[in-house]
Amino acid sequence: MATGAVATLAQTTRATMEFRLIYEGPLHGQGAKSSHKWEIRRALHPQLQRLWQERPLKEAASRLLAHPAPPDRVSVIVEKGGLLFAPLVTQRLDLYAELSVLLFRQQPRGTLITDGGDIDNRLKTLLDGLRVPRGAMEGRAELPQEPDPLPFFCLLEDDSLVTKVSVESEQLLRPAKPDEVVAIISVHVKKTVLSHDNMTL
Repeated sequence: MATGAVATLAQTTRATMEFRLIYEGPLHGQGAKSSHKWEIRRALHPQLQRLWQERPLKEAASRLLAHPAPPDRVSVIVEKGGLLFAPLVTQRLDLYAELSVLLFRQQPRGTLITDGGDIDNRLKTLLDGLRVPRGAMEGRAELPQEPDPLPFFCLLEDDSLVTKVSVESEQLLRPAKPDEVVAIISVHVKKTVLSHDNMTL
């Protein structure tokens, strides 16, 4: 079962919001099943939910998480297959993200190509787990063991909103399964334009 720690407190300026997410669990490479990406999504949800309870997001939460959105107001809520998703980085708010990933894995430092999938493929799986699912039931079990959260907090509306990614690999020295990783994801949220809807972020 994938686990995650609480995101670190956001630090904001007029141009940038910065925070870190932690993913701890299996991370598969090429050919990863959609259900695996859903597990990553569920593991990161509590951290993003907490982030919306901290400044500066909590000051705009009641407005941006409204569903349905009041007339002439912007909401980040996306509805798919009866589920409500709340992505932070969305075109509706004229936001994009730059990511830096520190990836602890079983393989020795510098071994970028492995039997478990190369770094690029593992990174793509992680990015898919950070975004809103594209299909209504993409990877979701018909009868999940635990009810899905409402709303379901995600980092990205779409992974096309990530404009820059850097990855640093380190060896995970503690005992763990071969595909288990600890990923520390540094997120820099930036604005394409400053607007009334995003000026408090």
